[in-house]
Amino acid sequence: MKRDWVKLPKPWAELRPGLRDEVAAKAGDIHTYDGGHVRLVDGLWEVVFSGDANDADVVLNALRKPN
Repeated sequence: MKRDWVKLPKPWAELRPGLRDEVAAKAGDIHTYDGGHVRLVDGLWEVVFSGDANDADVVLNALRKPN
């Protein structure tokens, strides 16, 4: 399944829950508003690089599935 490239317009925490759910379901690459980048690799999310406000780490923590 091909996943989408997404550019977030504002911090993850400020996005409405429905949009966060849609991004989590469809994205393969997420570029944060502050210049960060999170990528889905072999079913696991990883931070490629953090932006100025570390929003990529916030996104990563939100997308991680609980053990």
